[in-house]
Amino acid sequence: MRPAVLILAGLDPSGGAGLLADAEAVRAFGGRPLCIATALTVQTTRASRRYESVASALIADSIRALLEEEDVRAVKIGMVGNPANASAIRALLPQDVPVVVDPILHASSGAPLFDGPPEALLDLARGAILTPNLPEAESLLRGPADARALLAKGPKAVLLKGGHAAGDPVDLLVTAAGTTRFEGTRIPGARRGTGCRLASALATALAMGTPLQDAVTKAREYVRGYLREP
Repeated sequence: MRPAVLILAGLDPSGGAGLLADAEAVRAFGGRPLCIATALTVQTTRASRRYESVASALIADSIRALLEEEDVRAVKIGMVGNPANASAIRALLPQDVPVVVDPILHASSGAPLFDGPPEALLDLARGAILTPNLPEAESLLRGPADARALLAKGPKAVLLKGGHAAGDPVDLLVTAAGTTRFEGTRIPGARRGTGCRLASALATALAMGTPLQDAVTKAREYVRGYLREP
């Protein structure tokens, strides 16, 4: 049976990012997505225009219902919309499965997607695998992006994505055991939802029992394949 992955993320009706992209990645990796919308966005393939967060009580009821009836093997958290939703999700996270948190603060177009202090997302990531890009890491730390400084805030591991830096991207996986570098040549072009897909693929690989470093390698290969698609 395909492992179930619980996804909490915003709904992008264009399908380029958010919940629909997450579900696509989970299925591509052989998992079964269980999807809870945390926010509804007015979004096209070109830009995000605005959003409204789903009520935290509705999100909490949905989490409870799925955890009661489904054998959830991993959780992926993307956009949550506001601190109240982050707190409601934090209180209900299962303790015995991998959790991957992609700290969504802004859309690719720059539009805000979180109404609150970035630190609320750090609290959500306690004991989880945090996957920020460089601007997100800077916002979370209110200073230079530093994977070790983020790890000290409570995550189990930090995958700091280097795609926003000049030159060929380098991703850093940092745990208490040390740092692993993942290097690759830059793929021309730009596509939305790469962070969503990476975090969802990573969660699915972990749900299947893949060790963290190998899971990161597989998730990166999946996203690089997505970037090469015509």
